[in-house]
Amino acid sequence: MVAAVRDGGAPTIEYDALIDLANRNNSHTLLHELATVSGKPGLRILEVGCSSGYLGASLMAKGHHVTGVEPDPGSARVASGVLAQVWNGGLDDYFAAHPDARFDVLIFGDVLEHMLDPVAELRRALAHLAPGGHVAISLPNVAHGSVRAMMLSGRFDYHDRGILDRTHLRFFTRGSIAQMLADAGLALDCMFQVSVPVDAVGTEYAMALDRELVTAVELLSDNDPSGHAFQYVLLARPSTLPHAALVQANDAVPVEITAPLRAPRGSRSVWDRLKVALFRRLLKSISARRFRAR
Repeated sequence: MVAAVRDGGAPTIEYDALIDLANRNNSHTLLHELATVSGKPGLRILEVGCSSGYLGASLMAKGHHVTGVEPDPGSARVASGVLAQVWNGGLDDYFAAHPDARFDVLIFGDVLEHMLDPVAELRRALAHLAPGGHVAISLPNVAHGSVRAMMLSGRFDYHDRGILDRTHLRFFTRGSIAQMLADAGLALDCMFQVSVPVDAVGTEYAMALDRELVTAVELLSDNDPSGHAFQYVLLARPSTLPHAALVQANDAVPVEITAPLRAPRGSRSVWDRLKVALFRRLLKSISARRFRAR
């Protein structure tokens, strides 16, 4: 499998997926960026759950040494053609067979949500992180507006892919990510949000969302960027801070939005914005009457 780099503009490297290094509203691009943030050549990188190796291959093309761990035999076989080394099996098996392995970068790209105990897996991998090394992670956001709209209709339907992928064992929000990192002894260095509109996710993953509920979620969360966050992508480093201080520090790290958030349809004109403001005021008035102290 050979990389295809487009002529002109920013380089794009194509394997089973297309990694457009100019598009920062994309988890693969951000993982590539965060993995190489040190600017050092020849990094030793471990990609956990490397799939067919398309992300690792883009890093190999930049001169880095990528080892992949992949439990699926077919994907591991493909990845072995583009990565320096591929282990077909689990992370614990790999480290048992390679107890002296050391890496400058650990990548967990949309992997931790598939694990029974992501904190234990992070701790296991951190034991093999070289001094000064870091971890790059991407995770889906279960607080995305599409899931909020679905739950308002009393549903939590699994799908073959996406945020509610039926193989996901754990679900994360911005806050629970900060907690998980602290539990693993990791300090959050920076965090990015991959933004996808609520209606676009609902359509792409055939979530059969009620249009009125989508509208309500969009209008009520347009001041809450997490409602548009499809994924969070982050860089973290080992820390010796006490656990409570680490949770607080991780919570305080701002989330960078890499693409402008689109105003929901029906709230773009002056008249539409006025109607939204009136809708919110009416909702607050009703809520105040319902929950006022008796």
